[in-house]
Amino acid sequence: MTQRERLLVGLLGFIAFGLRCLYVYQSEASPFFDFPQVDAKTYTQAATRMAVDGHWLGDPTPFWQPPLYPYFLGLVFTLFGPDYYIARLVQAVLGSVNCVLIYFLGRRLFSSAVGFAAAGFAAIYGPLIFFDAEFLPSVLAVFLDLLLLLSLLWATSGGYLRRLVPGLLFGLAALCVANILLFLPFALGWLLWQDANLPWKQRLLRIFPLLLGALLVIAPASLRNYLVGNDWVLISSNAGINFFIGNNADYRKTVSIQPGPEWRKLVARPKSEAGLDRASQKSRFFFYRAWEFIRTYPLDYGRLLLDKTYLFWHGHEVGRNQDLYYARNFSSLLSMLLWKSSIAFPFGVLAPLALLGIGLLWREGLHREPGFALLLLFLLSYALSVVLFFVTARYRLPVVPVLLPFAVHGVKRCYCLVQERQMRPLIGASIAGVVLLAGSNFRVGGMEEDAEIHYRLGMVFQQQGLPANAIAAYRQALALDSTLQEPRFNLGSLYARQGRYQKAIAEYQQFIEHFPEHPEARYSLGNVFLKVQNYGDALAQYEQLLAEEDAEVDKVDIQGLVAYTYVQLGQLEQATRAYEALLRSRPDSLNARYQLGRVYETRQMPTAAGREYAQILERDSTHAEGRYRLALFALRRNDPAAGKAHLQRLITYNLNHIQGRWLLAALYVIEHKGVEALEQLETILEIEPTHIQANWLAGHLTYIVRGDTLAGRAKVDLSTKYSIEKRAQELGSILRQRFEDMVSK
Repeated sequence: MTQRERLLVGLLGFIAFGLRCLYVYQSEASPFFDFPQVDAKTYTQAATRMAVDGHWLGDPTPFWQPPLYPYFLGLVFTLFGPDYYIARLVQAVLGSVNCVLIYFLGRRLFSSAVGFAAAGFAAIYGPLIFFDAEFLPSVLAVFLDLLLLLSLLWATSGGYLRRLVPGLLFGLAALCVANILLFLPFALGWLLWQDANLPWKQRLLRIFPLLLGALLVIAPASLRNYLVGNDWVLISSNAGINFFIGNNADYRKTVSIQPGPEWRKLVARPKSEAGLDRASQKSRFFFYRAWEFIRTYPLDYGRLLLDKTYLFWHGHEVGRNQDLYYARNFSSLLSMLLWKSSIAFPFGVLAPLALLGIGLLWREGLHREPGFALLLLFLLSYALSVVLFFVTARYRLPVVPVLLPFAVHGVKRCYCLVQERQMRPLIGASIAGVVLLAGSNFRVGGMEEDAEIHYRLGMVFQQQGLPANAIAAYRQALALDSTLQEPRFNLGSLYARQGRYQKAIAEYQQFIEHFPEHPEARYSLGNVFLKVQNYGDALAQYEQLLAEEDAEVDKVDIQGLVAYTYVQLGQLEQATRAYEALLRSRPDSLNARYQLGRVYETRQMPTAAGREYAQILERDSTHAEGRYRLALFALRRNDPAAGKAHLQRLITYNLNHIQGRWLLAALYVIEHKGVEALEQLETILEIEPTHIQANWLAGHLTYIVRGDTLAGRAKVDLSTKYSIEKRAQELGSILRQRFEDMVSK
């Protein structure tokens, strides 16, 4: 490598870094800059827990997603703090290094000129710039994949121990994005082919270091999964559900599922349908369901594979959890480097040129060269790993650095054909190029904002505490796609929090009309009906949830709401039965037992009520309301000693229990213990200075016990004042309500 080449490589890396910094600066205006969504949110939260709380072992379950990227981000947050801006700049450095690595890959296999051109295009490649600033594994995966390819090329020219290095990189790449594991058998086959002149035993020994290196890196993650989750999971447990999402009879629906009720229902299927709890079992459940579809409908599966293969090579950047085209609104740089018109730039140009370059290379027989063969095997295996699951811009991004040198080679070879006036191959290449270009850009569509982006904007506005903006965003999402679940559900929740209950009811009812199988909306609707004291409709919602055997809800909790609703309706026998049924399922529920006691009291069944309160105190001797009710029972049966004992214990454990202190003060007055009564009353007034009865009685006792006429009179006057103010407030509330009723009519 000459001094000039080193300078050019340094300049190229500097330009790539500058462009990425410019994009980070411009994208700061995006609402999503400080509010990562879905996977990015999961990664940043995990990294923050590592950096701030020292939570490096993660949750006590097997990894759900490959763990390397959150650990990388956790290290960045540890060094620089959980600052999203700085973390993006660190990733910009890594993205710039990737451009330099693309140069070395192109130089190694083609020429220095091809390497520079490929790296230059990588520096200005819009999706690479976009994902370099996203809190997603893409930038780290590209870095590790490029190092892996370069190390494989390097390892073949030395001793077999050199092959330990690509093995270690294989392991790291798999811990970042597990798709790379499909490349492993291809790489092993390539190495065996490289050693074709050696005996088989020696050839097998020479691939052992690569396998050992991969095992040394992956094994700690597998061991950690077993130790914390008692479950053998190789890397992460999300492979099964991802395979199912991309391989089922309702692919279009599952691949577009967003976080919310539908996603939670999907994730819960292994538990609800098969009673499976372990992460590995859940993953196998989804694999089995996908294979069942493949086996039962092979023709449909074949068509689906063809559709996904075409989508992989299509120019459109398929978003998942993020919309690349929406990000253009906040960056003039990205607007120039990522767009759709008649073609989808840049992948709609890159893919045809790269495929053309591969075709020309194949025509020249260069595919038999070891280096080119390795890149082709990587492209084949990685594309297959994406197509076997489902296609998104983020998942296909790691093939872009390998496609770039092939694309440059294709352009270069066409130029050479023109210079050499080889018309026949030139015409063939031109026709192939046009066909590929047309295919990659067929029906690319526009860049209009879709419903999903407005839904995500609504979520960001909610996080920012801007409910009006969130409501507007959800409304826009529903205007674009009225079948979306999450925006309508969130609208209902927002209206309920704002006290706009009729609007909340309308949204929940529309949700249930479109998606009757989702229990969360029915549960929320019942709760809103409770708020507006529409107990009959609330009861209807709760009882329907209880009747649905497969509803993913806490039925014991709903049983409590049913019992409470019966109480409000005055149907005390039904309320009693409901609370008794609840306690059979959850005997330690002190709240349910207390409410049952109150129902027994209302039904004039003091013995049964007292029994429930006594059981409460057996489980929790500090339970304030249970002891207060027992004190009242003792006084009603003319046992003041027992009542006083309960009250004294009550205020020992619950110093601020005003009702208990008031009742105890009344007992002391009856016993002519004015000093003790006054002590309780003064404590009440410290807690609640506006307590009307306490001020009145304390005023009289201050005069009687202490002989302080002025102080006593002042307390009585306060009692009168607070009584008048309270009545005025009550009248004001009544008038306001009547005025609102008049306006609403």
